[in-house]
Amino acid sequence: MPLPNDPDPLVFQRVKGALKSVGISQKDLAKRFGLAQGVVSTALSGGNEKTFRRIVELLEQEHGIDPLQLWGEGERGDKILNELQAIKSELQGLRTEMETLKRLIQHKK
Repeated sequence: MPLPNDPDPLVFQRVKGALKSVGISQKDLAKRFGLAQGVVSTALSGGNEKTFRRIVELLEQEHGIDPLQLWGEGERGDKILNELQAIKSELQGLRTEMETLKRLIQHKK
């Protein structure tokens, strides 16, 4: 998912705070990702989306940080709710189609 067009500056602060809480420094990230520390610093200030995403994924996957805790309810939460609504709608369509197929099969017997 791309960063919102105008991300909340708090997103970057939340990610920095999460890194601190799990004991990961910028130097650790740079070494882990094979990058210069300046690239990590730039990412944590919003200047490198690809590296920023990698950092967020690391926090989510390896440290169990809830993405909503990082992104905030407004940015990521709205998108998740929209995707959930689309999934529910698609599921309802599949259920209807299955019922139609079931009736067709029973009719042919």
